[in-house]
Amino acid sequence: MPRRVVVSTISFGSVGGPTLADNLARARHLLEVACAMRPDIVCLPETFPSMHVVGRAADLALPVPGPAGEMAADFARRHRTYIICPFLERAEGSVYNTAFLFDRQGEIVGAYRKVHPVTTTADYTELEDGVTPGPAPVVLQTDFGRIGILICFDIGFPESWATLKGGGAEIVFWPSAYNGGFPLQVYAGLHHYYVASAVQSDRARFVDINGQIILQGDRRSPVLVATLDLEKGLYHTDFNASQIERILRKYGRDVTIRVSSDEGMFTLESCRDDLTVPQLEAEFGLERLEAYLARNQAVYDALAAGRRPTPQVTPYLDHQQWV
Repeated sequence: MPRRVVVSTISFGSVGGPTLADNLARARHLLEVACAMRPDIVCLPETFPSMHVVGRAADLALPVPGPAGEMAADFARRHRTYIICPFLERAEGSVYNTAFLFDRQGEIVGAYRKVHPVTTTADYTELEDGVTPGPAPVVLQTDFGRIGILICFDIGFPESWATLKGGGAEIVFWPSAYNGGFPLQVYAGLHHYYVASAVQSDRARFVDINGQIILQGDRRSPVLVATLDLEKGLYHTDFNASQIERILRKYGRDVTIRVSSDEGMFTLESCRDDLTVPQLEAEFGLERLEAYLARNQAVYDALAAGRRPTPQVTPYLDHQQWV
């Protein structure tokens, strides 16, 4: 059956401070709105408790769970949802820019410490007023799928996004101070996972596995909610597009197909609980984009090694390549 996940992200609309208590009160209000939609997971913005609060990182850092973590744990327990709660963490004699993952019981089940804090001095001697970089990003397991978390300035470092792809991330959450813009679409489209942002500013967004924006917020919509299907398939139009009409003739509104002609791709979702995308792939001889690219890469590798490519058995030997 389709693996549908209800995801919510929160933006602060650049409204924050002047105190920690003010920011926590705003977060509580927005979490109440988000949790009314019964999400599976909610993501708050980067370091939201210290947003627009005067002080250095060491002064603003919180213990774990501390007031921010306790708030997140309470909402997670009461609403049976995962919550990503980012704040400045005081630990091991250092300060980290950390996003904690709370499970549906309100327990911390994972965390990501920002690998790429941005310099806050022109001579590059200090990062984010005293933040220490964390280790490499990791993929976290939830009861609905595998997620990754990156934070703000991590957007400028493609290797971190590739690491999460290699770990099997299906959704990458990006809590941030600013909107991020087009690079979020690039990473989603390149790695074929969903990207969901939660920002201190105003334009949080959900990006599809093909790099297209699903939903985008503004100052009047600080809480975004979207249903994402983790079973959705992404296909090159080569060999596969010839089957689109056949699929629609048989299944009609029981499926959703969206074609991106400029990119030569399309997505396929099932709208029925008793019909899976793998079943449709088997019935119509579809092969996902990543497998198609891997088959081509095998040919390139063989030729580069001076070997004749080995014939490959594919599910679409009788399909027309271009339509």
